[in-house]
Amino acid sequence: MRDILLALFIFGMLPYVLVRPYVGLLIWSWLGYMNPNRLCYGFAISFPWVQLVALVTLLSFLLSKESKKIPWSTTSVLLVTFLFWTTLTTAFAVVPGSAWDAWLEFAKILVMVFVTLALVTTRERMHGLVWIMVVSLGYYGFRGGLFTILGGGADHVVGPPGSFITDNNALALALCMTLPLMRYLQLHSSRKFVRLGLTAGMLFTGIAVLGTYSRGGLIALAIVSAALFLKSRGRLAVIVIAVAIGFVAYHFMPPEWTARMGTLQNASQTDSGESRIQSWKFAANVAIHHPLLGGGFNDYESTSLWEAFAPEGAKQRAIHSIYFRVLSEQGFPGLILFLALFVTSWRGCNRIRKKTRNSPEQRWAFDLASMLQVALVAYLAAGAFLPMTYFDLTYQLMALCVLLEYYGLQKASPLAEESHYGDGLPARPNPMQNALPE
Repeated sequence: MRDILLALFIFGMLPYVLVRPYVGLLIWSWLGYMNPNRLCYGFAISFPWVQLVALVTLLSFLLSKESKKIPWSTTSVLLVTFLFWTTLTTAFAVVPGSAWDAWLEFAKILVMVFVTLALVTTRERMHGLVWIMVVSLGYYGFRGGLFTILGGGADHVVGPPGSFITDNNALALALCMTLPLMRYLQLHSSRKFVRLGLTAGMLFTGIAVLGTYSRGGLIALAIVSAALFLKSRGRLAVIVIAVAIGFVAYHFMPPEWTARMGTLQNASQTDSGESRIQSWKFAANVAIHHPLLGGGFNDYESTSLWEAFAPEGAKQRAIHSIYFRVLSEQGFPGLILFLALFVTSWRGCNRIRKKTRNSPEQRWAFDLASMLQVALVAYLAAGAFLPMTYFDLTYQLMALCVLLEYYGLQKASPLAEESHYGDGLPARPNPMQNALPE
């Protein structure tokens, strides 16, 4: 039944996507983050829904009267450069077949990131995209938190099978990145029941991170909580949620969870900690011997490369760190480009914060810039222990940083009296424009 409902919904929306490509972008994001097909039981599981919606969206975008202009900034130029560089390293990859498959997946992500840059031209559209992210990943946060409470924290919370967030650690990273986006929506929702729902969502999502049993997720959750306190207005709500999550962790989680988290004090002596360090040493050795181009995507799959550069007795495995993985696969230039993307995204948000700090009309831009920074901090913290270098949410958040700066600083108002994206309809009044938290 789920398969049929999903198919009816997507095929029913395709004609609308052909008219309004922005709707296609939202559906593509929903499919990519929530993976609803992975919650089905039949033909919908393996059907290429994401590719179908992406192709129809691209066709609609090319045929529409939408502006094809991409806001060019240092970050958007770096995105193009990073894609070019990964193409070059893939041409010389150690495992060419696997590398080209991985490059294709990454290229598809960046193509839709550039579509995001072209289509998301108003505050309303930015707001809608953030809602899709929150609903898609918040579903697993709410469900995982409820599962943890009802089950006494005995079982691990994991993501949908066959997705970017299947692994418990990957899900913890995604949920930590979602928390600040929830906070932004909470600050700018005019309806009280929506704000209360988002508050509950933040609480359950935090508990779900505990339920993943991810040690890296716990570290990221602590860092995100501190960053939310420093970056957010109305800090009382953040304090209450953080204290409630801490209460659950201390008094509710079972001894098995406490014992696992206790290994953080001597992580290098655990099997998983040692294997991570071994993979980091492998990555560093590959980069030292191949400093320019690295080994290409998925270079760790090469047995000969692993035997040559991994520590003696190390078990062959993926490189569990976004930093060491990109260093090994893309060389030192790739790592520099990767880190530069975060630096420029952060600085762009800082410029927005300075420009809008004392402007009540643009308080939304101040808060969104702040929460985007916190989301990136969550990724950088949890990603230090995970091979999530090419996680699509990260790059779409970078696109939002570009868009926020372009439309927040270069234009007097991101919401015009009339729509300028080709549908000929007046922009709807936004009741959240002046909404401020109590």
